[in-house]
Amino acid sequence: MGKSVEKVGASQKPLKREPTPQEQRGIDKAFAYCRSRTPPLTFDIKKAEGSDITVGIPHNNAGGFIAQQRATFGTVSQDFADRAGGEVGNALRDRGQPLPSPKALNAGVAAVAGIEPKNEHEAMLAVQMVGTHAMAMDMMNLAKQTESIDRMERYGNLATKFLRTYTTQMETLAKLRRGGEQTVRVEHVHVYQGGQAIVGQVTQVGGQRRGIIENGNQAHAPTEPRALATASFGAVLCQDTGGTGMPVASGGREEAVPDARRSRRKRSAER
Repeated sequence: MGKSVEKVGASQKPLKREPTPQEQRGIDKAFAYCRSRTPPLTFDIKKAEGSDITVGIPHNNAGGFIAQQRATFGTVSQDFADRAGGEVGNALRDRGQPLPSPKALNAGVAAVAGIEPKNEHEAMLAVQMVGTHAMAMDMMNLAKQTESIDRMERYGNLATKFLRTYTTQMETLAKLRRGGEQTVRVEHVHVYQGGQAIVGQVTQVGGQRRGIIENGNQAHAPTEPRALATASFGAVLCQDTGGTGMPVASGGREEAVPDARRSRRKRSAER
């Protein structure tokens, strides 16, 4: 009797290896991240033969879906939420197509959900950001695919403009959320004995910015040795690379420069 040979079917795939410990740690981290995020809103787009496109709800909780749709676009108005969703779809539909694909629409809605607009103003800005990003990526793709230098330059310039606009939109969103205020934080300010940290009004005088500082008769130089580390230097060199030293003061001897002080009569504020 001949031996039967068992053949592996073409559709049967070979077994893959188990993830390495490093890969498994990455997988666990990814699962934890996905569990910490709320899934974004998704639309179920359908088209019956001979009828219009309908956007359906993918589950049986219609009220919950409507509430999630409004919250995604930062509004309690269903009309505004519907309009904003339609604008996202128009911004992401493929060229020549009358309607966006379900993946494109839901991807755009997920982007808006990630921005988390708090009101209608932020929602409109978020929708604009989705459209600006899509246009920038389209221009970059066209620049990459063309073999014409002129077209590459034209598409690249348009992509740059869209990317700059997107950056401006992000800055505008951040400004809206902080109420137009700008916070400047200064860290590690050390003031030693005899020194003074002063924040004064900065004015424009003669084309130069100059701060108005009132110190009275206090010395401008610190008295604490740690406030300023000094070192002994030789004569100051001039432009002569040969090393000719500059002349000393007319007194003919070296001496310390006195600390700068304000006159006893208080000087009026600079204009």
